[in-house]
Amino acid sequence: MRPDEAFYLPDGEADRAARFIATPWTRGPWDLRLQHGGPPTALMLRAMERRAGELGDFQLARVTTDFLRPVPIAACDLVVEPLRAGRQALGLQCTLAVDGRPCARAGALFIRRAAVPVPPALAPEDDPLDPRGLPEGTFDFFPDPVGYHTAMELRLGTCPLEPGFGDGWLRLRGRLVAGEAPSPAQRVAVAADAINGVGFALEFARWTFINADLTIYLHRALEGEFVRLRTRHVSQPDGLGLVDAELGDRRGPIGRALEAQVLAPREPADG
Repeated sequence: MRPDEAFYLPDGEADRAARFIATPWTRGPWDLRLQHGGPPTALMLRAMERRAGELGDFQLARVTTDFLRPVPIAACDLVVEPLRAGRQALGLQCTLAVDGRPCARAGALFIRRAAVPVPPALAPEDDPLDPRGLPEGTFDFFPDPVGYHTAMELRLGTCPLEPGFGDGWLRLRGRLVAGEAPSPAQRVAVAADAINGVGFALEFARWTFINADLTIYLHRALEGEFVRLRTRHVSQPDGLGLVDAELGDRRGPIGRALEAQVLAPREPADG
């Protein structure tokens, strides 16, 4: 992906568009026709951030996406609705539909920005690290040469890796929407869905472990373009998995992400 290329092309003026055309860069690892979960989550968040900006000086605290069905690489229609409107907290919901069928729904909680003299000891300590000096990695389990995995730059983290644990830094090489720079929260949303693919312990050729949702909590805004994902995967024999990740940037921790996985053995190949 070049810096001027994007996951989505707006159908009409970007500021007013409610329809976006998904490009092949959104392709995920499970099916050549389907999007990775990160780009649609970030696209819905973009719509909710814009609505929140019209209502006051709000900052994102949480966003949760439920993937109702696989999201095709096609034209995506967005509808934003209010959920709660208090003086300090704002809740919004965005639904993404393809051909009239809802495919994903995201709910976001925004907190009004305020100057609060919190004791410094209560804030997480800085843990500075420059990911640009780390070795590059690849998501080699994607089946096509063009997709989410080539739209994102991956740097391998410094933590010792054990089965079920991962440490990676991701950076969006281009744009979320053509012609505009992504917000810090959108960069986090694009990257955070990759916790499913960083540090997994199951063999990709033998198992599927598709996440049914994604929840992101942020306690401060991302600084820079790289998002750190320090992941822990838990896989149970009843078909349920859970991924828990600490999110960070060059300064240190910024929040957490969680995903529920649907575990299943792959069907044996014909013959």
